[in-house]
Amino acid sequence: MLTDLIAAAAAALSFLTVLPAPRTEWTPARLRYFPVVLPLAGLVVGGLGALLFAGFSCWGASATLRSVLMALFYLFITGGLHMDGLMDTCDAVFSRQGREERLRILSDASAGAFAVMGCVTVLLLKIGAFSELLGVERINVSAALTFLPVYSRLGVGVLFYLPFAREDGLALTLGKARLPAGRLLLLAGGAALTAAAISFLGPRWLVVPLTGGVFLHFYKRWCVRVFGGITGDLLGAFVELSETLMLLALVFA
Repeated sequence: MLTDLIAAAAAALSFLTVLPAPRTEWTPARLRYFPVVLPLAGLVVGGLGALLFAGFSCWGASATLRSVLMALFYLFITGGLHMDGLMDTCDAVFSRQGREERLRILSDASAGAFAVMGCVTVLLLKIGAFSELLGVERINVSAALTFLPVYSRLGVGVLFYLPFAREDGLALTLGKARLPAGRLLLLAGGAALTAAAISFLGPRWLVVPLTGGVFLHFYKRWCVRVFGGITGDLLGAFVELSETLMLLALVFA
């Protein structure tokens, strides 16, 4: 079990980031842990982002330049995987077509106008949020930034327990062997993380996980209603949208 869990964590880190990780065989025994170990990949991304933010806080360059570099860092570290999902999702949703046509658009590799607009909108919101946060006391913000990718990957893990919108595709490959009790483990882990974060960052931090949790609740229902379930692109879109919303909530907090 421990070997399979470690292998699943290595697979998650390798798939969700550009960081080097040991190559592992994606067996059903290992993939059953994949949704559960996703927050570990988020912790690595969040930790590196927090370190970069702390370094940029001491840099004398303009807030605009530092904010742009922060936004691009997350795009780079994930290899653009989640942004690609968001762009495909924007094209599918705003096409205003039926379910089958939307699913076809999701699998289309070309990017339309809605994809570009969605990408630009999210990047601008992130840049604006980072610009605001760079003027705040750096230690608390850096610690808070560590948690955001963890929360978003917790949400992705929970989404893996929805029906699959297609009978093939990446989401089905990674999630069909999911651990039966995995959703409860993810929710319990999210509650424990929130309690630990509040003790360190204060009660105002609660607005951030609440924002992420409310968005997850409505996103789950939306995926089932509009697409009939989840796909890999919808999971990627969730990461980008949830992190952007939580980042904005952090500004207000």
